[in-house]
Amino acid sequence: MKTTMSQKTRIGLFTVIGVLILVAGIFIIGKKKNLFGDTFHIYGTFNNVGGLQVGNNIRFAGINVGTVEDISIISDTMIRVDMVLQSKIKPFLKSTSFASIGSDGLMGDKLITITAGAANTVVLANGSRILTINPMDFDKSIAKLTKVASNAEIISGELAAITIQIREGKGSMGRLLYHDDLAKGLEGTMQNAQNLTGSLADITGEIKAGKGSLGRLLYNDTLAKSLEGTAAHASTTMATINDAAFGFSENMKALQGNFLFKGYFKRQAKAKEKAAAIAAVNIDSTDIEMNDADLAEIEAAAQKAQQAIIDRKKKEKEKQ
Repeated sequence: MKTTMSQKTRIGLFTVIGVLILVAGIFIIGKKKNLFGDTFHIYGTFNNVGGLQVGNNIRFAGINVGTVEDISIISDTMIRVDMVLQSKIKPFLKSTSFASIGSDGLMGDKLITITAGAANTVVLANGSRILTINPMDFDKSIAKLTKVASNAEIISGELAAITIQIREGKGSMGRLLYHDDLAKGLEGTMQNAQNLTGSLADITGEIKAGKGSLGRLLYNDTLAKSLEGTAAHASTTMATINDAAFGFSENMKALQGNFLFKGYFKRQAKAKEKAAAIAAVNIDSTDIEMNDADLAEIEAAAQKAQQAIIDRKKKEKEKQ
């Protein structure tokens, strides 16, 4: 069977189209993987790459500017990630820039996000190390969320039990919400307080009216005047007592100088000396008691002395 010219044309056309598609695919993939453009390399170290893979994108300011070239394990706590970046972003990568691992959307592929550094810092050279931020450990986060959910379940169960007890009127809160005992007690307390304040108002009114001892004390001056009179009388009485005491002292001095009382005062002095001598030898003594005769003698002598003083004063007046 001979091949016709139309068939040869079709075969050639399909071959050319296939080659063009292959070349375009290679160009597109190579451009995406930065195979044909001007690039430079940097690397960063992480404790955990969180599922990052070779070929994942690298973004700067939301733009894909490179890919992950290689991921290698350095130690049990360090993983090196080599990155290929487009040369056009090299002036914006400074020594203070840092790279972090994130996700392309909520459930998308992992990628590396690079943040620009300070303006007055050194530009990263080819093959330099960039500062990194370790990604969030989702396993630990999920474990914490699980624990929080378990605690929330326990708390909600306890709150449900407390709510049931409150609705049943148990406890102070339940009695407060579902029983009227406390309300009645408060009503009684308010009534007692009202009665008490009314009684206090009546008492205050009586006091202001000057009734009772407290009212008289606060609003009447009768008691004050009585106290002033009593104080004046007491002062007069004390002055009279002082004069009488002075006169008695003068009379006693005069009696001591009278010859009629010398014998009595001598006996008193001897009795005191005798009592002192007895006390010196530690012998119990008793006070000297005056008998009726002594009292009669003192009384007679006092009357005579008083009469003598009166006569003397009369004579002095007559001479004047």
